[in-house]
Amino acid sequence: MTAAAPASDAVRMRGISKSFGGVQALRGVDLTVRPGSVHALLGENGAGKSTILKILCGVQPPDCGAVAIFGERMSEFTPEAARRLGVAMIFQEMSLIPTLTVAQNIFLTREPRTGRFLDDRAARAQARALLAQLGVDIDPATPVSRLSTGQKQMTEIAKAVSQNARVLIMDEPTSALSTAEVDHLFAFVDRIRRGGMAVLYVSHKMDEIRRIADTVTVLRDGTHVLTRPIADITLEQIIEAIVGRRINAFAHRARVVDRSGPPLLELRGLSGQDKPREVSLQLHRGEILGIAGLLGAGRSELARAILGIDPPVSGSILLHGRRVPCGVPRAAIGAGIALIPEDRRTQGLILEQSVFANLTLPTIDRLSRRGFVDDARASAQAQDLIARLRIKVASPSLAVKTLSGGNQQKVVLAKWLAADPDVLVLDEPTAGVDIGSKGEIVELVRAAADSGKGVIVMSSELAELLSLSDRILVMSGGRVVRAIDRIEIDEWSPPDTDPVDRISLAERGLQHAIQESQRDG
Repeated sequence: MTAAAPASDAVRMRGISKSFGGVQALRGVDLTVRPGSVHALLGENGAGKSTILKILCGVQPPDCGAVAIFGERMSEFTPEAARRLGVAMIFQEMSLIPTLTVAQNIFLTREPRTGRFLDDRAARAQARALLAQLGVDIDPATPVSRLSTGQKQMTEIAKAVSQNARVLIMDEPTSALSTAEVDHLFAFVDRIRRGGMAVLYVSHKMDEIRRIADTVTVLRDGTHVLTRPIADITLEQIIEAIVGRRINAFAHRARVVDRSGPPLLELRGLSGQDKPREVSLQLHRGEILGIAGLLGAGRSELARAILGIDPPVSGSILLHGRRVPCGVPRAAIGAGIALIPEDRRTQGLILEQSVFANLTLPTIDRLSRRGFVDDARASAQAQDLIARLRIKVASPSLAVKTLSGGNQQKVVLAKWLAADPDVLVLDEPTAGVDIGSKGEIVELVRAAADSGKGVIVMSSELAELLSLSDRILVMSGGRVVRAIDRIEIDEWSPPDTDPVDRISLAERGLQHAIQESQRDG
């Protein structure tokens, strides 16, 4: 019988192994989380993070190994047993019921009662106090269906915190939050950490990990690679531990862009129903243009307006000097513009269809003869894209929903690269993607620009924008309010500075520029 863990450990997992149908997801993994700490759990998709979290939450039992929470052995692996021990989890895929109010979702199955009756007034009051702790202004009586994505995420966080947890697991909690909401969340995390709660934090965003975590643990291929204090490890060492090799994609690579000739793409006073507002810009061949701004600044709306998904109310789009019909996606695609959308699962892929079908969809006419798809040509194209973009899939016939997030994103990018557009518009191209796939996607974007394509990148990840962009435009309130060239960016991070410090200094400089532009806007 395994001895109980010392009470000083909030979480103690020893020798955890788990397999699924002959696939070994975890191999003898150890994990220790201290009270009053934020412990980052990192790894590529498929590294074993989700499996170990499900075991800790009681969703799945381990094949072997032991788990203890604050010294108490977990003998039963059910969600109820984990909750009794004080484990709560904020899931990446939100579990809210749209037709219920915020307060009803937060206290679902644990509703305050007066006698035998539910006390909605008490639920709303408790929910209001909890949301105030998070620094969030949401009416607890509001149905969840009326909330923004960011507000839904904060409601999910409040729901987990309301369970009197001693161990809080946060799986990509900031994926839909604005900068201000992230600041509120991190301030709250700091408060509960100082109060003795243990936080197990999962994120692909390295800037968040450096900002919030005390300790980092890396898993790779189901095995434990390292556990180190965050102060004792560099960003490069973390990335190398995650991927198993050095990746240099995140350092900016100086590029030469010829802007002496006419622009490849030009927007003139483009305005939508609400956003964008009178946006004018020029994009040249081989250029990567970054678009920065806070959540709600109008980045995604601009991307959708360029492709014509949301018809502009005024302004014009010119490609090669010729006007592109506004509000007609087919015309934009036919002219040579492609969009990699923000939400790959609902906007970029047909999840139930195969990888093969998704990869060939935009070029189906080109792959057909006399109304019939040439299977040999289509198969050759799909196999070429899978090999060229290193998409990890056992067979092209598998449904695309079975792939990891990074490989799904590669499918979206690959299908449009096959269409050979002149302009690529990428909205959050690495959202929810592990660090290894991020590096590969960054290199693919650079290669597209090197081949002469014009690229526009909208991203909330400042490190991504800084590593990719030849210029950066800052948006606020739907307008372009500032243009930043590489000379200004390089002044933020002098070349004789340590590489890790250069990244931090550049991010700080861009963040300041965005906030300053927000005030001016």
